[in-house]
Amino acid sequence: MRETMHAAFAESAHTWPASEARWPPPAQLVKQLPRRLRVLPARSVQVREAPFEHAEPLHWVVQLPGSVVLTTGRLHGEWVELRNAHLRTGWAPIAAFAPCATGGWHGDQSEQTGGGDHVINCHNASMLQITLAPIPTNQHFPQQRMSGGLRISLAGQQAHIWIPQNTSWKPLPLLLVLHGSRPMDWNFSAFTERWQRDAELLQIIVIVPESLGPTWDFLLTGQRGDVDFMQATIHEVHKFCPVDERRVAAMGMSDGASLALSMALHNPHVFQAALIQAAGFFINPPGYSNTSPQPAVFMEYGADDHLFGIQTVAIPNRDRLVTAGYAVQFQVIKGAGHAVREGFFVDALAFWLALSR
Repeated sequence: MRETMHAAFAESAHTWPASEARWPPPAQLVKQLPRRLRVLPARSVQVREAPFEHAEPLHWVVQLPGSVVLTTGRLHGEWVELRNAHLRTGWAPIAAFAPCATGGWHGDQSEQTGGGDHVINCHNASMLQITLAPIPTNQHFPQQRMSGGLRISLAGQQAHIWIPQNTSWKPLPLLLVLHGSRPMDWNFSAFTERWQRDAELLQIIVIVPESLGPTWDFLLTGQRGDVDFMQATIHEVHKFCPVDERRVAAMGMSDGASLALSMALHNPHVFQAALIQAAGFFINPPGYSNTSPQPAVFMEYGADDHLFGIQTVAIPNRDRLVTAGYAVQFQVIKGAGHAVREGFFVDALAFWLALSR
């Protein structure tokens, strides 16, 4: 079911049906709005706060050519309202888009039976899906040796990989670490260097990717460019280091926690655990299965987190997971705020590595 669903939404960004050349029709003829639109070739679209050319742009919310977006069903003149992963909305000129072949239209018959929500769920699932099957690619990953690790870069994006001395060449657990929102001029190396010690001490492989923008594009625009880079990096690691496929975890802080948790829930075939600190939200997977292993969740919040409050964000997130059937270890740290504490890394890694295979 999940594979079929993903296939239905995995449209090529470079395939443009001839019928799309006639889109959009004159505004007065628009009776129904597609739930999914695709940005036309050779143009990028700046999303704005309101349906006007001079409205304030949403910072960093730019949809690239070929990107598939979700609509809310609202039109204002020649502008269409778009939704992104965490329910924030924005406006863009409808002339910049073509309708997608899948997803239907707002107001169609399927909407009465939850079809609109199904389209949103399927779209998000396609953006979060990770496959460990070999991916044919002609891309070359420039590699730069670091002390005790490796730097991989591609198209302006980078990841640092810390690999312990593995004299027995046995498969090792793998940890994917996602940072929170960041300044564009931050010191990425300073953020990643702490993981060299844990990689050696715990005998794990640690992958620390960097978002291309100030945070992960799935959160900004609902796209999967960063997820594709993570997936490609994991494949690259498999080329030169044995990985224990039963011991893969996703860790994240703040924005990175929201994405790491969403990825883990949508990819139980990949992730054994989600190690989460101060997640603002997460995307529900299309369905929970108690017939196959699901990721265990370690979730921490600071009692003094003024961005994501305990009663308003932390407990509701925990309760959604527990109600859905997930095993959650939840802790609130007195005196801690939104910023990650060093003790989180210690507690979360101990939780993960104590899990049975």
